[in-house]
Amino acid sequence: MSRMMRWKMSVTSWVDGVLSQIENHEATVTSAIARVRQSTARARVQLKRVERDQRALREALSKEEEATQLWRHRAKKAEDRETALECLRRHKASARRAAEMERRLEEHERSHKELSEGIRVLNGRLSELTERKNLMRTRQSRAEAAHGMVSAAGPIGDLEDVFERWESRVGEIEIASECEEPIDRFELDFDTAEEEATLLHELEEMRREPKEPS
Repeated sequence: MSRMMRWKMSVTSWVDGVLSQIENHEATVTSAIARVRQSTARARVQLKRVERDQRALREALSKEEEATQLWRHRAKKAEDRETALECLRRHKASARRAAEMERRLEEHERSHKELSEGIRVLNGRLSELTERKNLMRTRQSRAEAAHGMVSAAGPIGDLEDVFERWESRVGEIEIASECEEPIDRFELDFDTAEEEATLLHELEEMRREPKEPS
């Protein structure tokens, strides 16, 4: 095997290995994109749950604030001391519940803000990864096409010498066949018969000649 042929084979093997690695890289990126999509979907589900809890908390807080005002108003209006004290106790309990709801609502709002920001980041990352994957896939397709053309050109170039020798040999045979006259068996039989008749005639002439003295 020639040095050039070995070099071509080594280059081809190297390119094939590179393309195989590219395919593995594409699978890795595709898997990463799928994980980002899954994380984004989970974050959206969690965001909807937080929003639902926020709405419920706001409704409960609004009712508790109304109750706080109501018990305060009743405590002020009650003429009976015990009744007024009980209304005041209920006012304070309602106020504590309202304060706890406000705290929880603040936590939900903080979670909502963080989740919204996380989703925004994930969407940006997803767009970036998808764009880069498409770009690399385009470059890979272009590289594979170029590699295919090189691979196809190599064997064809190596076969040029074979085709030239083949054409030369066929040409020699064609020239030889054109120089040779085709064999006509019918004519050949006539030629043979005429030659034989001529020889017989000569032989008869020779026999009729006077004998030479001994």
